Amino acid sequence: DEIISYGFPCFSYSTTARQGPAYMQPWKCNDVVSVGGTAVRPGDAIVGDQDGVVVVPAKVAEMVYSIAHGREEIEDIIKEELTKNPGPPGIYYPFMSGKIKAGSPLAKLLATKGITPENSNQFEGSANW
Repeated sequence: DEIISYGFPCFSYSTTARQGPAYMQPWKCNDVVSVGGTAVRPGDAIVGDQDGVVVVPAKVAEMVYSIAHGREEIEDIIKEELTKNPGPPGIYYPFMSGKIKAGSPLAKLLATKGITPENSNQFEGSANW
Protein backbone atom coordinates (compact mmCIF):
# COMPACT_ATOMS: atom_id res chain seq x y z
CA ASP A 1 0.00 0.00 0.00
CA GLU A 2 2.88 2.37 0.67
CA ILE A 3 3.95 2.36 -2.98
CA ILE A 4 0.63 3.99 -3.94
CA SER A 5 1.72 7.16 -2.14
CA TYR A 6 4.78 7.40 -4.41
CA GLY A 7 2.59 8.07 -7.43
CA PHE A 8 4.48 5.46 -9.43
CA PRO A 9 2.35 2.89 -11.28
CA CYS A 10 3.33 -0.58 -10.16
CA PHE A 11 1.45 -3.84 -10.66
CA SER A 12 2.59 -7.24 -9.49
CA TYR A 13 1.38 -10.77 -8.95
CA SER A 14 2.80 -10.88 -5.45
CA THR A 15 4.70 -8.74 -2.97
CA THR A 16 8.19 -9.43 -4.37
CA ALA A 17 9.60 -10.20 -7.78
CA ARG A 18 10.76 -13.73 -8.54
CA GLN A 19 14.47 -13.97 -8.06
CA GLY A 20 17.25 -15.93 -9.63
CA PRO A 21 19.12 -15.70 -12.92
CA ALA A 22 16.33 -17.35 -14.92
CA TYR A 23 13.88 -14.61 -13.91
CA MET A 24 16.08 -11.55 -13.60
CA GLN A 25 18.13 -11.73 -16.82
CA PRO A 26 16.84 -10.35 -20.11
CA TRP A 27 16.52 -13.11 -22.71
CA LYS A 28 15.13 -11.19 -25.66
CA CYS A 29 14.37 -7.63 -26.69
CA ASN A 30 11.37 -6.43 -28.76
CA ASP A 31 9.82 -9.87 -28.85
CA VAL A 32 6.45 -11.28 -27.88
CA VAL A 33 6.22 -12.08 -24.17
CA SER A 34 3.55 -13.78 -22.13
CA VAL A 35 2.36 -11.90 -19.07
CA GLY A 36 -0.09 -13.86 -16.99
CA GLY A 37 -0.95 -15.94 -20.05
CA THR A 38 -1.61 -12.88 -22.22
CA ALA A 39 0.58 -12.19 -25.24
CA VAL A 40 2.20 -8.74 -25.24
CA ARG A 41 3.81 -7.62 -28.48
CA PRO A 42 6.19 -4.72 -29.09
CA GLY A 43 4.13 -1.53 -29.40
CA ASP A 44 1.13 -2.82 -27.44
CA ALA A 45 -0.27 -0.49 -24.80
CA ILE A 46 -0.51 -1.74 -21.23
CA VAL A 47 -3.08 0.17 -19.19
CA GLY A 48 -3.73 -0.43 -15.53
CA ASP A 49 -5.33 0.89 -12.40
CA GLN A 50 -6.35 -0.55 -9.05
CA ASP A 51 -9.06 -2.60 -10.76
CA GLY A 52 -6.69 -4.44 -13.06
CA VAL A 53 -4.43 -4.32 -16.09
CA VAL A 54 -5.27 -4.79 -19.78
CA VAL A 55 -3.16 -5.17 -22.89
CA VAL A 56 -4.37 -3.19 -25.90
CA PRO A 57 -2.94 -4.35 -29.23
CA ALA A 58 -1.01 -1.58 -30.99
CA LYS A 59 -3.14 -1.84 -34.15
CA VAL A 60 -6.31 -0.81 -32.24
CA ALA A 61 -4.83 1.32 -29.43
CA GLU A 62 -5.86 4.65 -30.96
CA MET A 63 -9.45 3.50 -31.49
CA VAL A 64 -9.66 1.99 -27.98
CA TYR A 65 -8.34 5.24 -26.51
CA SER A 66 -10.96 7.24 -28.41
CA ILE A 67 -13.77 4.99 -27.20
CA ALA A 68 -12.52 4.94 -23.59
CA HIS A 69 -12.00 8.70 -23.51
CA GLY A 70 -15.53 9.23 -24.83
CA ARG A 71 -16.88 6.93 -22.12
CA GLU A 72 -15.04 8.87 -19.42
CA GLU A 73 -16.59 12.11 -20.63
CA ILE A 74 -20.04 10.52 -20.58
CA GLU A 75 -19.47 9.11 -17.09
CA ASP A 76 -18.59 12.60 -15.84
CA ILE A 77 -21.78 14.03 -17.37
CA ILE A 78 -23.90 11.29 -15.79
CA LYS A 79 -22.27 11.80 -12.37
CA GLU A 80 -22.87 15.55 -12.61
CA GLU A 81 -26.51 14.99 -13.56
CA LEU A 82 -27.12 12.50 -10.74
CA THR A 83 -25.51 14.89 -8.26
CA LYS A 84 -27.81 17.72 -9.35
CA ASN A 85 -30.89 15.51 -9.78
CA PRO A 86 -30.60 12.38 -7.62
CA GLY A 87 -32.40 9.39 -8.98
CA PRO A 88 -31.79 5.85 -10.14
CA PRO A 89 -28.70 5.65 -12.35
CA GLY A 90 -30.42 2.84 -14.25
CA ILE A 91 -32.11 5.46 -16.42
CA TYR A 92 -28.73 5.94 -18.12
CA TYR A 93 -27.33 2.42 -17.81
CA PRO A 94 -26.46 0.01 -19.10
CA PHE A 95 -25.39 0.68 -22.64
CA MET A 96 -26.93 -2.64 -23.69
CA SER A 97 -25.41 -2.77 -27.16
CA GLY A 98 -22.22 -1.07 -26.04
CA LYS A 99 -23.44 2.07 -27.77
CA ILE A 100 -25.99 4.74 -26.95
CA LYS A 101 -29.38 4.55 -28.59
CA ALA A 102 -30.55 7.78 -30.21
CA GLY A 103 -33.57 9.14 -28.36
CA SER A 104 -32.72 7.35 -25.09
CA PRO A 105 -32.64 9.29 -21.81
CA LEU A 106 -28.84 9.24 -21.99
CA ALA A 107 -28.83 10.57 -25.56
CA LYS A 108 -31.13 13.39 -24.50
CA LEU A 109 -28.89 14.26 -21.54
CA LEU A 110 -25.79 14.26 -23.76
CA ALA A 111 -27.49 16.48 -26.33
CA THR A 112 -27.81 19.16 -23.64
CA LYS A 113 -24.00 19.05 -23.42
CA GLY A 114 -23.51 19.17 -27.19
CA ILE A 115 -22.71 15.48 -27.62
CA THR A 116 -24.65 14.00 -30.53
CA PRO A 117 -24.33 11.07 -32.96
CA GLU A 118 -22.79 13.51 -35.43
CA ASN A 119 -19.81 14.36 -33.21
CA SER A 120 -19.37 11.27 -31.03
CA ASN A 121 -18.37 7.66 -31.67
CA GLN A 122 -20.48 6.47 -28.71
CA PHE A 123 -23.83 6.19 -30.50
CA GLU A 124 -25.29 3.28 -32.46
CA GLY A 125 -24.53 3.62 -36.14
CA SER A 126 -21.43 5.76 -35.51
CA ALA A 127 -17.80 4.74 -35.91
CA ASN A 128 -16.71 1.27 -36.81
CA TRP A 129 -16.24 -0.58 -33.53
